[in-house]
Amino acid sequence: MHRTKLLLGGLSFAFYVSCSPSAEFDAQVPLPSQGWEQRNSVVFRYNNQDTLSPFRLGLHFRHEGDYPYRNVHTLCDVSGPDGDSLVWKNDIALTDAEGRWLGQSSMGDLYAVTALVQDSIHFKRKGLYTFRIRQNMRIDPLPSVVEVGWVVVRRSPNE
Repeated sequence: MHRTKLLLGGLSFAFYVSCSPSAEFDAQVPLPSQGWEQRNSVVFRYNNQDTLSPFRLGLHFRHEGDYPYRNVHTLCDVSGPDGDSLVWKNDIALTDAEGRWLGQSSMGDLYAVTALVQDSIHFKRKGLYTFRIRQNMRIDPLPSVVEVGWVVVRRSPNE
């Protein structure tokens, strides 16, 4: 039941992002062809100027069709402008219950998923926030991962 809620939340977030006129921040980083090593964080820096609105945070994950798992575990280290920090653990489903890839395939054997990491977060301070994303799987390096991205979307007032 909990996994179903996460899956539906992630899919609705992907729909929200794709239908959103513009995200506050949306960036992707390509990964080396030899795989994503645990020691190699993907770093995103977001300059926040809004301390009143709630935001949604999401992770883009693009992988090849031979990716060996049904999910990906990540750790997201967040540090704010005043030096405070925290860590989020994420388990992102990449397949449905029958094992079919959830992501959209736009180029042959590549699949892209955008998963909700935080549904409603307020940034306490204006300034630079740093998000460090690390893979947290049992295999290192993690093969067949092409790209990792980060998205920050302002929630609409009527949500």
